[in-house]
Amino acid sequence: MAFTPITITGQYLETGTGNPKDGRVTFLATAPMRQASIDQTIAPTEVTATLSASGSFSITLYATNDVDTEPQGVTYEVTERIRGAALNKYFISIDKDSPGGTFDLADIVPNINPVVQFNYATVEYVNDTFSDSSVAASVVFSPTSEITATTVQAAIEELRTRSRYVHDQPSASTTWSVTHNMKFYPNVSIVDTALSKVIGEVTYLSENALTVTFSHSFAGKAYLS
Repeated sequence: MAFTPITITGQYLETGTGNPKDGRVTFLATAPMRQASIDQTIAPTEVTATLSASGSFSITLYATNDVDTEPQGVTYEVTERIRGAALNKYFISIDKDSPGGTFDLADIVPNINPVVQFNYATVEYVNDTFSDSSVAASVVFSPTSEITATTVQAAIEELRTRSRYVHDQPSASTTWSVTHNMKFYPNVSIVDTALSKVIGEVTYLSENALTVTFSHSFAGKAYLS
């Protein structure tokens, strides 16, 4: 049995006006999906859907519950980056029997609690807002105690550098200790040495350090942002 393709749709409108919103939605499977009967594996690869002029998108992803798919229980991590709105992240399963082969996010989002929701400006939001680097480079920025840049473009670059950290875990372990010194509580994404995404339990020790605990021991990298 082949993997079942399902069309994923969604539309984002502005509160009050109903005007279409700008932005993008990304999808990433939490683990590889395999079907031994056809010798195929769906590797976890981030898929990005950019909103159209009507605030809509339509992409195709594979169902997570096909009979021959292993392992069962794989989900897609969904990240909504909508201009002017909080970053929103949650997980979904995609049913092979979705009516008409279509699955709209509006049908399920009200029933899912976001696992991450920010109401401050992310790097992506700043990049979208100042998409023209020539304009951003000429806008004066007042340095702060943490950002020393004097133009908006330089501040974006400085913020980008300070808002990302990669932890290398060369030895296999069930608990990773990460000291990042970023002065906030970051998102954490884990991959093993085969670049397969792994889900662990993140414990924030402070604004500058955290641990990630897993059910099995392995080596890899942690990407913080």
